[in-house]
Amino acid sequence: MPRRFRNWVVVWGVVLWVVLELVTYPKDVSVGSGLSAVVKGFFSPTIAAYPAWVIAVAALACFAYGGISFARGSKARVMAALLLVEGAVLAVWSVLAGGGPGGWSAGANESTINWTLQTVAVVLAALCVWFWAVGNPERAELLTWNTHQVWRLYRANWQGMVGLVILVVFIAMALFAPFLADHALLDPNAQIRDPATGELFGPYHAPTPYYYNWFGTDQVGQSVLAQFIWSARISLMVGLLAAFMSTVLGAGIGILAGYVGGWQAEGWMRLTDVFLVLPWLPLAMVLAAAWGQNYWMIVLIIGITSWPGTARMVRSDTLRVRELQFIERAKAIGSSTAHVMKKHILPNVMPLIFANLVLVVAIAILSETTLSFLGLGDPLNFSWGTMLHYAWVNGAAGLPAWWYLLPPGIAIILVVLAFTFIGTAYDEVLDPKLRKREESTGESRFTARGEPAVAVAGGAGVGGSAGVFTPGVQTDDAMPDFDQPAGGSIGRPEGGGWVGGRIQDDEKGGE
Repeated sequence: MPRRFRNWVVVWGVVLWVVLELVTYPKDVSVGSGLSAVVKGFFSPTIAAYPAWVIAVAALACFAYGGISFARGSKARVMAALLLVEGAVLAVWSVLAGGGPGGWSAGANESTINWTLQTVAVVLAALCVWFWAVGNPERAELLTWNTHQVWRLYRANWQGMVGLVILVVFIAMALFAPFLADHALLDPNAQIRDPATGELFGPYHAPTPYYYNWFGTDQVGQSVLAQFIWSARISLMVGLLAAFMSTVLGAGIGILAGYVGGWQAEGWMRLTDVFLVLPWLPLAMVLAAAWGQNYWMIVLIIGITSWPGTARMVRSDTLRVRELQFIERAKAIGSSTAHVMKKHILPNVMPLIFANLVLVVAIAILSETTLSFLGLGDPLNFSWGTMLHYAWVNGAAGLPAWWYLLPPGIAIILVVLAFTFIGTAYDEVLDPKLRKREESTGESRFTARGEPAVAVAGGAGVGGSAGVFTPGVQTDDAMPDFDQPAGGSIGRPEGGGWVGGRIQDDEKGGE
């Protein structure tokens, strides 16, 4: 196993645990509560208080994947066994969280044992990844090398780095919201006072040096800064979940329609055309009014109304990939349709799917903002769109109380711009054709740090003619031996691609 991969497992396992702890950290424990209260907050009953059905779905997924891996005699037998253990832990957790004969909990069930079970689940997940790499050392090495090369190219793209910095700032603000602003200040009766005089600031008070009044007050004297910080959680959560749902649905339909063809493809594409011609905003408004005004419904509405663009884009790339030679070889040796789509089509269109996912997040955030601004958001929670709605209906624009309008508006612009920058950068990094086109016009952004541009991979298929990055998957069933070179070797920029290529030492990219 590569040393860098071992480091990844440890570091990202800890990061995952911290993120899950912060997402469900109790809202009533602030920094002002004292160090002991803050530490106890990480072990409170609200930690990992997930709905029972969500935990049950995760348990079924672990059982299914672990069972299939065991039945097929996977090289990573220990990983398959650990997945079954993970599924058992999650199944027990789902019952303790409110499942069982008495019914299933739709809400968060608080328990002092939740954080323990979550820690065990995270450790088991890290061990699964660890033993996957032990059982598949060549794939772990290839994944490490490819990821390192992608990062080298990405960090030389100034747009991508600017977008990443902006996004990290807002994500950190959302995760550390309990430590940055007291959630009690979001109560309708919670007005802030001037610490010097003890008097209430009052409605639409202009910003002052006092921390909670940096962004002034709203129409009832509440802190706009507290609303702004806590709103980041809802806006980012809705954007990420809705974009993920939309991308999974659109990518699945696009791959199926592009590869299978025939009447099935016609049916899926005509359904896609129907959703494309429907006016999105009126449809979303009707669904939001009919299904209820809460953010889970908004996630569902955005997810089921924004997938057609992804489906058509993925279908177009699937039509190109299915004509390549290695697809013909896979079909010639008897690979099933499901196997070809999973092992060959999906890895080759994944770069496009990933780049599109990042861009769809920006669209989802704007969609949530639009619905909330029109008054169809969750009335019990704050988002940046909700803040703009309240500012508009209460006449902040006419005063003008610019401190109430500008913070959420600028935040939305910056987050959308960040995702757009990141998506554009990844699209250029993962597609060698775009890099070559840019390099032919003059100085390239990818060589801004004085390093030569490195071709990550020329694409799937013999000789890498596809020109698309293939992240760590061998794509030729006719060449089961990983040590057989085909179309160049790993670590050679001029290799043009890899399919079963040999991993070689690289002074900068290898371990």
